[in-house]
Amino acid sequence: MYLKIHRGTGQIGGNIIEVGTERTHLIFDAGANLPTLDDPNASDPIEIDGLTCGEPAFDAVFISHHHNDHSGLVGRILPGIPVWAGRETARILEVISDFTGGPEGRVQNFFEGGGNCLPNHIGDITVTPIGVDHSAYDAYMFLIQADGKNVLYTGDYRAVEEVPETVQRLIGVAGKLDALITEGTNIRSAGRGEGAHPGTLSDEAAVEEEAVKIMESTEGTVFVLCSSTNEPRIQAIDAACKRAGRTPCHDLFMTVVRGPLAERDECRHQSFVANGVDPERSPRIHRHFVRYFGQCKLVGAASLARMPQLQTVFVRTSMQEFLGRYLNARGGSGHVLIYSMWEGYRATAPVQRLLQFCEERGIQTISLHCSGHAYRNAIKGLIWGLNPKALIPIHCDPNARALFGQMHDNCVLLEDGERMEL
Repeated sequence: MYLKIHRGTGQIGGNIIEVGTERTHLIFDAGANLPTLDDPNASDPIEIDGLTCGEPAFDAVFISHHHNDHSGLVGRILPGIPVWAGRETARILEVISDFTGGPEGRVQNFFEGGGNCLPNHIGDITVTPIGVDHSAYDAYMFLIQADGKNVLYTGDYRAVEEVPETVQRLIGVAGKLDALITEGTNIRSAGRGEGAHPGTLSDEAAVEEEAVKIMESTEGTVFVLCSSTNEPRIQAIDAACKRAGRTPCHDLFMTVVRGPLAERDECRHQSFVANGVDPERSPRIHRHFVRYFGQCKLVGAASLARMPQLQTVFVRTSMQEFLGRYLNARGGSGHVLIYSMWEGYRATAPVQRLLQFCEERGIQTISLHCSGHAYRNAIKGLIWGLNPKALIPIHCDPNARALFGQMHDNCVLLEDGERMEL
């Protein structure tokens, strides 16, 4: 059994990991590079022979979750290579593709068995997905077994208290984890809150508590800037709305991308359409619009603003025109924007334009966020609990990789493209 990290050893995001035997060759995650803050539309030119170009050379690709830095190259995978993912991951990717004009229906193989899924046998390799907590719903680690060897690739994770016990059960009492490939996004910080922005909290429960306080003390509308696919955050804000007596309001994209996930909402939300939907120029978006509009579940900016109840409106950076129409119709003052994203995004032009708009309209901005990634203490706990023969860091700041060496006697700092035999 061997492994080769095509990309990700010296950067955050863009994960592409190969694990194989003499007979079978698999890819774990097909991530695009995270866009630079000053060029969010930059393309990712990477080509991998047998995966994105040339003749197919891999037996399957497994996607850990729907974030673009783990799934962004799915549309470029050669036809004939099966792509596996969780059912909700596949559905969310399909919706995102509809709204962005990407390729349709690339994921056609799904994990079965719930959070801790059933094993999948690809050639002489067994892959068992293990559900984990992350800021993306339906996220997984992968236990990869072949040739008497056991490898765990973590994908992205936040809390993993039950993972060591699950892995030990899967490999057997006498089994040993040969390699742990773990992310290290927050490896520099020992725990939540250490050196973080004052608005960065410990977990989603803390976000909910602070959001309740903001909602109860705000006379006007509470706007929330967060990812439309950050389901744990949406649920936390939704729970806060119920406690504060507010109606959560979701635009068409958020409504569609959440789909059946909305059934677990703490209170009923109101859907709205922020911009016009053209049936000829955007037919794939229009089919979603028609479905919800036909069910009388969509309203426009002015109609939403005239509803009498207190509202919490989820927004994106592209919604300034909508916000203008909404505020003109709603009137009043005392509105607040909850900024619930990574603080680094404040440096991007779209976020700066939205924050400038809020300042000009007298809307106070309050930061309220928690990371979707494990901090050093949680990573250390996972390493100690699994006690692997080799530790391989990935998805971390290249200048912080040395910190992993303090956690394990056999920390292997691979370079992109370097092959490791197990």
